[in-house]
Amino acid sequence: MFTKTLIGILAVGGLTSPALAGSKAQLIEMSVTDKGFEPAAVEVKKGKPVTLVITRKTDATCAKEIVIDEHKVHTKLPLNRPVKVTFTPKKSGELKYGCAMDKMIGGVLKIE
Repeated sequence: MFTKTLIGILAVGGLTSPALAGSKAQLIEMSVTDKGFEPAAVEVKKGKPVTLVITRKTDATCAKEIVIDEHKVHTKLPLNRPVKVTFTPKKSGELKYGCAMDKMIGGVLKIE
């Protein structure tokens, strides 16, 4: 009974647990801090949807949005509010992401 209630709460709240999502989704929680995007390098699987949940925790950097050119992502990151960005990587390799200022602050998604 408890498990069904917990799953119901997660579904209604729009939260995704990696354990519940199985192999269909890849959920990556990230933060924007004084150091930039953390973690800066993340491994994901090709052909499976990726959801980045990004919370900007500082105003001290230019990373007030995330840009992933290859997937036409250009999403604002309001302070202290998690933002979901979902896309499906189609090819292996490194996918660079970062701030709108020519990705001065950014990182790499390593796609296998």
